[in-house]
Amino acid sequence: MKTARSTIPSHSRRWRSVLRLLCLLTAVSTAQAQVTTRTDAVGKQLNEWFAADTAAGLAGIQYENRDGQHSPLNTAQYPQLQVLKAVGEDKGPAHMLRRTPTFGNCSMASAPEQIGCLPRGLYMRNKEGGDFLFKQYVANNFFIYPEHLDHDRGANGIGGYGDLMPLNTPALLISQGSSFSDMPFLNAFLCAAAAFTPETQKLLIDKGLLMPTLQAIFRRSNKNVLTDADYYSGKAHPVVFDAAQIDEMKMIQMAHDMRPETVPPVAVLEVKDETKLERGVHFFEPAGGQFAIDIASSPASIGRILRGNTSEYGLLISMEKSFALVKRPVGLRFALLQGDPRCVKIEQQKGSPLARIRVRHQPPVAGARGTRSHRIDIGVFATDGKTISAPAILSFYNLPNEMHFHDAQGRLTEIHYQTHNPDPGLPIDEKDTRWLQVMHALTREDLPPLLKNHLEGHFSHEEAETIRKTRADIHKRLLAANRLASDPQQKDAAEKLKAIVAEDVQKALTAKLPGPKQRVTAIALLLALESFLTDPLLFIRNQAEITTLADQSPKKTAPADLRAEIHRLTLIGILQQNKQGIVSTSSEPKKLTAGELHALRGLHLTILSQIFFPDALDRSPAPAWVPPMLTTKKPWRDVLHYADTDAKAPAGWTRFHDLRRSEFNAEGQFIPVEKNAKPLPVTYLLDQDGNLSWKTRG
Repeated sequence: MKTARSTIPSHSRRWRSVLRLLCLLTAVSTAQAQVTTRTDAVGKQLNEWFAADTAAGLAGIQYENRDGQHSPLNTAQYPQLQVLKAVGEDKGPAHMLRRTPTFGNCSMASAPEQIGCLPRGLYMRNKEGGDFLFKQYVANNFFIYPEHLDHDRGANGIGGYGDLMPLNTPALLISQGSSFSDMPFLNAFLCAAAAFTPETQKLLIDKGLLMPTLQAIFRRSNKNVLTDADYYSGKAHPVVFDAAQIDEMKMIQMAHDMRPETVPPVAVLEVKDETKLERGVHFFEPAGGQFAIDIASSPASIGRILRGNTSEYGLLISMEKSFALVKRPVGLRFALLQGDPRCVKIEQQKGSPLARIRVRHQPPVAGARGTRSHRIDIGVFATDGKTISAPAILSFYNLPNEMHFHDAQGRLTEIHYQTHNPDPGLPIDEKDTRWLQVMHALTREDLPPLLKNHLEGHFSHEEAETIRKTRADIHKRLLAANRLASDPQQKDAAEKLKAIVAEDVQKALTAKLPGPKQRVTAIALLLALESFLTDPLLFIRNQAEITTLADQSPKKTAPADLRAEIHRLTLIGILQQNKQGIVSTSSEPKKLTAGELHALRGLHLTILSQIFFPDALDRSPAPAWVPPMLTTKKPWRDVLHYADTDAKAPAGWTRFHDLRRSEFNAEGQFIPVEKNAKPLPVTYLLDQDGNLSWKTRG
């Protein structure tokens, strides 16, 4: 018996093939008549605008994935979009300019101790990387990279490393998180690009302003940016962005409403003059150009590593090349986005395109999401009174392993080149059940006599009782959740109970304690810990008891950690030991400098985390970690000297290193102790342990 198919005439089969082809072409045509197949409110709005010829769509836009399709865009959602196919094993950060306007992503990174995230490890190390980013920016190329582990709360790898980005730049976007955290941003930028009117999109592409304009829209539309004042603050311009702040609908509406005459102006920066620093005189690194000061000098971002021994670092900035597409007056505004205002001076005469920026080294500050940051960010904005540009950004990065100290006149007096880890080791999250251990550690009734005497009176009886009872109640529920978790059939119930416990911990921390002080629990706990750190002679007066407690600590490394910190402070002349092993301060207690007090605080942080409260505090006792690509380890401190109280520049410095006290003049030459001996030039080189060392020449 023949099949039904064999009875169909051949000409009918040909017509059926033609019909199939026509259907396929119709489907393709229908798909391309849509900007997106997304069915949410953003997708529907884009398609409506495109059907009405008021949105340009994505036919002239290209997408490039550079992580081997590890974190790929769902390109089927954007049928008009051109997709660039990878050639061979070409993966990693973008390294060439694309002629077609291109959005891309690359979800690749390595550990912070290695290269780190791609922007930090490959674009933010030197001026060449910054130059390439700017070329991308004005060539309508824009890439999104995850921060991975380079922007997380914590220190020295416990919890995280803090904010490791030495540069904040609008020429790319860094997403908070790891793989796939880049996707929400990629979708948002593509939708906003599609929403421009055809005339506006073409103008932006022709003028190389597509990405600066989208950056202005993206930052202005973020959910936490409600006013112009918000836009002129760090709220709108963190170095790393959280996807929870994206407002796609607001972005596409702003893009769609924009006309050629309302395109934001552009802020353009140019360095006219700056502080000159000489290797071996103002900063100390091995010979060669590996450790730069200038890591970006483009019109969109300027970045400097603050590695000098000058009291401040200055830049003279010109904004005279800032412009608007439609000729109209353009005003320029500087705004401190991140940093201590006491450490930043911005001098700009009204109507002048020049501004002088002066910054000095600052202690770490709390950046986005409470992440510890060592960077000063200054935004520069161009505005015509109605629209505001994307920022051009000046960044000044303070090396995390350095601490600088100044006198009342603002003069630099002391530098510690290998300072301590400043983190006390408290839980990062308010919902972390380890807070129960903190509550218990500070209020338990069987504290060792030294700790009990120190905390006497810090908590009122009523406060201590409340903390103990609250902690005990929550701890019972935590134990119940852990017992449930041991039964596979009770896994869901255990997770629900743990979530409730976490919420209870947060409520307990934010609750007010009884009594006249009405203190919030978390504040009371923090002040209790701080009381140990503000006593500069805590160890000196109690070293026998502390040494005994170190031997009893559940942290087996506690005795070694204590000895290591004492040894380190002895090598740089802050502590001294007699033949009996008794430790004292090298300076009289009443004459301790700000730098010496800071160093003793580091010793006491180690005592708190490793000895006093080892079950509650999780902290690395090692010195503050710094990305090795930015600097070398220098195990010394320099104390600067001035000829008189009015002198602005130091006459030289005393270096405390390896139990030695050495004198240097202002030119960085070593001054021998022999009378009338000539100063000697100094060479800096790495020793076998990877530390920077120095020796005289001649």
